Amino acid sequence: MSDLILHCGAQEVMLDDLNKIPIPEETRTYKPVSHYDLVRNTAEMGEMFLKNQGYELKNENYALGRKGQHMFFTLNYKNGAEDVGLTIGGRNSYDKSTTIGIAVGMNVFICDNLCFRGDQVTYLRKHTGNVYDDLEVILMRTMKNADTEFKQINDQSVKMKDIELTDNNAYRQLGLLFGKNVLLPRQLTVAKKEWDKPSHDVFKDKNMWSFYNACTEALKTSNPKEILLRHVKLHKELALA
Repeated sequence: MSDLILHCGAQEVMLDDLNKIPIPEETRTYKPVSHYDLVRNTAEMGEMFLKNQGYELKNENYALGRKGQHMFFTLNYKNGAEDVGLTIGGRNSYDKSTTIGIAVGMNVFICDNLCFRGDQVTYLRKHTGNVYDDLEVILMRTMKNADTEFKQINDQSVKMKDIELTDNNAYRQLGLLFGKNVLLPRQLTVAKKEWDKPSHDVFKDKNMWSFYNACTEALKTSNPKEILLRHVKLHKELALA
């Protein structure tokens, strides 16, 4: 298991644990989607579409919050690159507090940091009506577009490495991210620490890529139900979406 999701009451679990959480009863206006089914359907679609494009599943990570009412997962794939890979992230809830979310992103292997490019690759669906039929369409669309989205994010990471940042500019940007509620107070502290003294040598260069990863490192402390959208918001605020 990785250290992607540890805080805000969330607990890392195994896949089988998702199947142990009681599923709420269906009503006229609410159709629950099983945590386990969402993950397995996503993985099966990934196997169907991504394997033919040279991707291999590297690892799977799951977290539960609020006594199992919230679930967040990532499926991380390799495609030959040494330091980055494609990630499919998702979220679900049993307490009607959040929609179902699916997003395509990039995983930086050295630190298990996630990068999600923008809200155009985050699909949200309420637990109503033909939710299972709609999810199948959403997952097919996600997997068909996954390779293109990954390449765009990877291209942006290369460009970010060429954008130099001084400490003062990085601190100003951190202030803006805090002011716009992208980073919470505890995350601001983590991001500044990672910028000043990176945990990984690869991020010691003072550039936008290092800054971005300092922030994504901080976002690991996000609540599972918010983590996808916080990554998307970070990307958009840095004018990279």
